[in-house]
Amino acid sequence: MNCPVCNEGTAKLVERKNYTAQYNGEPVQVPAVEVYHCADCGEDFLSPEQSHALAVAVKNEVRKKLGLLPPERITAIREKAGLTQAELEELLCQGPKVVVRWESGKVIQSGSADTVLRLLERAPELVRALKEIEKQRFAQQRKYTPARGGVSADPRGPSGNRVFGDFSGRKSFVSDTGVSRRALSGWASRAR
Repeated sequence: MNCPVCNEGTAKLVERKNYTAQYNGEPVQVPAVEVYHCADCGEDFLSPEQSHALAVAVKNEVRKKLGLLPPERITAIREKAGLTQAELEELLCQGPKVVVRWESGKVIQSGSADTVLRLLERAPELVRALKEIEKQRFAQQRKYTPARGGVSADPRGPSGNRVFGDFSGRKSFVSDTGVSRRALSGWASRAR
């Protein structure tokens, strides 16, 4: 591969041990990383595939540092509980594709989500209790979701995910009531 830094040298694939990367401003040690190295200019660089692999490796090291479950264990817990990714997202009040990102290593789960996952691992029967809680939450939300055309509105959007009170940009309370996102975000920051 030609070196994209100096445009003269030929880069060779090498493995770097104890590679230091940054995550949220904190140094993270990755045990081994494949990089390209140019002997002419002395620069190391990553291909897009190597960059993706490094990002996942860094997040896995952060998980270890924080004592959080690795992606493959999250997958095993979900499968043992008999849940799809979408069902687990709904039970944990997460947005679409969050569990997909946890399981692929792209996103690190929160400590509270990690705790619930560990509880599900120890007691898979808790799925039934979580479904009951979600059912109660849905019934409560339904009381306060604005009705359209005289029919009580479903607090879930077309994707089946809950949207009332979600404030993340999907069709929600904000667009249903005409309150601007800017006004709502100002209100939310003052409420903290």
